[in-house]
Amino acid sequence: MESIITDIVKIIKSENNVIAREKALMCYFFGLIRELIKLALEEVDAGLVEETKKQGYQIEKKNKRSVVTAFG
Repeated sequence: MESIITDIVKIIKSENNVIAREKALMCYFFGLIRELIKLALEEVDAGLVEETKKQGYQIEKKNKRSVVTAFG
């Protein structure tokens, strides 16, 4: 969490133009949201794999997937 605050402060200090600052912050937050969603979906996927294994199924391979959202 501390590194996120540090990154935000750097962005705020690095941009003099209000619009450029806001755009830089939006890009940073979208990236952060993408990473959080990615981690959450990986956790959900792992739970589904465990549930499937408990039902007696075997997982041969895990294909890489992409999910398209409003924020990337």
